[in-house]
Amino acid sequence: MFGAECQNKSVKRSIVGDSTVGKSALLRAFTEGKFSETCDPTVGVDFFARLIEVKDGVRVKLQLWDTAGQERFR
Repeated sequence: MFGAECQNKSVKRSIVGDSTVGKSALLRAFTEGKFSETCDPTVGVDFFARLIEVKDGVRVKLQLWDTAGQERFR
């Protein structure tokens, strides 16, 4: 996945917060470059990923987990 000259890094994070505050919209804008004012509610957990270069030859794969805001999923 990464070239031999690159350092492999992976970061996994969960995004938590109250229902309907924009967690999914924020993650979609960050990972896909698309912002939508309306989103379907997350049921359970959703997953987003993005590969970013933080400096020359150092790439980080971000694995972002979007949790549902309902209390039963906490």
